Amino acid sequence: MKKLPKKIECKGYSIPTAKTENAIAERRKIITDFYKKWFGENEEKKVKNMHLKNYIHVTKLSLKETRHWAGYSYQSTMTVLNLSYVLKNAVKTGNVPIKPSTKNQSKFEKMIIMECVVPELRPHVITAKLTIGIYKVSKDKIQYCLTTK
Repeated sequence: MKKLPKKIECKGYSIPTAKTENAIAERRKIITDFYKKWFGENEEKKVKNMHLKNYIHVTKLSLKETRHWAGYSYQSTMTVLNLSYVLKNAVKTGNVPIKPSTKNQSKFEKMIIMECVVPELRPHVITAKLTIGIYKVSKDKIQYCLTTK
């Protein structure tokens, strides 16, 4: 098995591959910086998904959940750096139940799982996993979390 380099370059970011607390913190900072930049470049904060034929909105909750979970691995961090591509091209693969005890999910009536292959991330990432929450009142689709499968 080939040894990983200490860092992998992706979209202008140098992502640490280690599983240490420092590496996780560094990846979470990269994710935060990326979302801030993405929000600045995408005023409407949404992308139309080809499969759902509807918009997926990106919110502060998207950043919070994704930063927490995607920060654990360099592959998930690489996936986040391809946010627009994943939002546009992901395909619904199933539903997951709402966790009533999870405060961040209480506004949603339903959660769906979507998946997407990002060709430029191979061989590091095979499939991106996108979790979408559907708001109870407005029915807007919200990017809840983005990681790898």
